Amino acid sequence: MGSSWLFRNATVVSIDEKIGTVKNCDVLVQDSIISEVAPNISAPSDDTVIIDATNAILSPGFVDTHRHTWQTQLRTVTGDFTLTDYAIHIRNRYGSCYTPEDVYLANLCGALESLDAGTTCLLDHCHILNSPAHADAAVDGLRASRIRGTFCYGLYGNPVFSDPKISDGTALVTDNQDWRHDDARRIREEKFQSNKAEDLLRFGFAPTEVERTPLEQTLNEIQLGRSLGAAIVTGHIAMGSYDRELHLVRILAERKLLGPDLVFSHGAALLEDELKAIKEAGAAISSTPDTELQMGMGQPIAFEAEKHGCTASIGIDITSNNPADMFGQMRLMLQQKRYSEVGSAPPPPRKVAARCEDVLRMATLGGAKALGLSHLTGSITPGKRADLVLTRCDSLRLTPVHDPAIALVLYANASDVDTVLVDGVPVKRDGKLAPTERTVEEVRREYNGSSEIDP
Repeated sequence: MGSSWLFRNATVVSIDEKIGTVKNCDVLVQDSIISEVAPNISAPSDDTVIIDATNAILSPGFVDTHRHTWQTQLRTVTGDFTLTDYAIHIRNRYGSCYTPEDVYLANLCGALESLDAGTTCLLDHCHILNSPAHADAAVDGLRASRIRGTFCYGLYGNPVFSDPKISDGTALVTDNQDWRHDDARRIREEKFQSNKAEDLLRFGFAPTEVERTPLEQTLNEIQLGRSLGAAIVTGHIAMGSYDRELHLVRILAERKLLGPDLVFSHGAALLEDELKAIKEAGAAISSTPDTELQMGMGQPIAFEAEKHGCTASIGIDITSNNPADMFGQMRLMLQQKRYSEVGSAPPPPRKVAARCEDVLRMATLGGAKALGLSHLTGSITPGKRADLVLTRCDSLRLTPVHDPAIALVLYANASDVDTVLVDGVPVKRDGKLAPTERTVEEVRREYNGSSEIDP
């Protein structure tokens, strides 16, 4: 396989303000770096891999900034759940049943699903760490997939079944999570020795859920993550009626603990002063449209956050509820925003409240900014890492394409993704995932088997 790639005659949606969208354009990748974006680029060597990108859109890879990747085996389980249902069944039952091998397969297959759909980078908020072996497996699964990402060590303690045959809650015993503090340090030292932005996988941290934790414990856990050198510290906040009286952002601002390393998930109920504080601190927000709208957390706040100058991004959240498909999340969040600005009140709108290019930017460069990686990825810019997605427009659904950004947001889906590069390495080619250490079919069989346990 050559170390250089040349995409020829593409429609390039760069998400770079200086480059913009360019038709009939070439993009050259050399040694994992985007080296040139221009028409009629000559191949630098005989072994350059040339991809005919005629009738295709080349865009930066999507960045998923909030994901519980371990729930891959639970696909469709939570489709009719409220957040209360989710807490009872997923967090208090299913999560207690996972073995380390289940976690490995979940993270491997979850990341592969993302790559298949054009997501080249994700933040894994990993709260399935029932033992040190589970933590090792979670990291190893992500690494085996070849996705770019941030593994956030989650302190949440899934309840332990004293008797696996009893599933009505009476057999649950409290898990003392203090051992996880030491284990997070072990994982940081053993698995993430450098933890530089350029590393394909970095160490992050996720304190115990704030809505069920004493305030001082939450503050101490944030400080613990920082003391371990976490690239990102992440957590759920402002989930409507579920934590209405808890204004964590306000408290963090008062204690001078806000910072650019914080990524707040959901945040639908954030108030104006909290958005201002997030903006001033350089922190970021991850909206997850499917789960927030379904489970009663409120309307996604990403567009409102951007209006206040915050970095806003998009997350998949849980594939027990919806696929790891950023196309669908962009579409849902955009149209919900458009409706919420108009509703049923006259007069008819003279313009839409948000544009397709706005939500596409959130799903790419916005995510990269949230994770502190915008100098490396998130746009097709010479000098950045080659995290690229080629979307074919051969189907009737994508014929013709007058506006490529609108095509990506409102028309395309994962089946249109032809080629995906992560750090210049092909992880999908000609519509098929490239094999990992195990073939895709082997992984599918093992993963299917691990999903059959009924708690």
